[in-house]
Amino acid sequence: MNGKISGGIFSSDSAAAARNSDGALGAALIAAAAGAVALISAPLALLMLSALGARALMRAQPGQLNLAALAGPALAALAVGALLGLAAAIGVLFIWRLFSDAHWSIGEAKRLALAAGRPSETTAKELAHAWTTPLFGLSVVAYTAPHMIAGLPLDLPHLPLWCVIAAGAVAAGAVFDWGLRRAADWRLGELAKAPAGRLLIHHLLFLTAFGMTLDMSAGVVMLAAWRLASAAPLPFSAPRTA
Repeated sequence: MNGKISGGIFSSDSAAAARNSDGALGAALIAAAAGAVALISAPLALLMLSALGARALMRAQPGQLNLAALAGPALAALAVGALLGLAAAIGVLFIWRLFSDAHWSIGEAKRLALAAGRPSETTAKELAHAWTTPLFGLSVVAYTAPHMIAGLPLDLPHLPLWCVIAAGAVAAGAVFDWGLRRAADWRLGELAKAPAGRLLIHHLLFLTAFGMTLDMSAGVVMLAAWRLASAAPLPFSAPRTA
């Protein structure tokens, strides 16, 4: 009982998921390149993000742009900014983007798991590990706050070191457990490569962006480039068609 569903209605979706795995890897490589550029030259990184954003806008369908979804975070940032200042408002926007990107990435992993015929890998329990690295990154950012992002101040409530250590220990344990289960699937020839690869990229990017205490601006650029490159893959990273 491994939760795998073979053949039938999932066959065409499984092929599509396999094609999409190349696009996910390409988007991750673009994100890593953008983060590296941000460490060297902020204006050049901004230019890269602008190009990726313009491409995503040109390729977006009319129904994909939901500007109303920005209202809640914007109002929250305005309210916090009025009470605690600009740095706290930027902190609210940072937390919103972190959780938004994590939720989107986990949703993509769910979609790929369903397409591969593995509904058992889409439950909240099975995907709990995917939240641990973003939360660990958030704890590191809060511990090392305040920060500067593109010339703007960012501040979060300070966390003690033991909170960061605890978050890191939970993340390490959860990811290690997930990795062992995927290794067992691989040994049995039952590994669903597309969702597993997606979640591996997810953990690596969130850990690199915010868990390694690198430049905060580079981490923000990395995740933004990842999201934009995934929305509109470049020709060399686009999923292959049959």
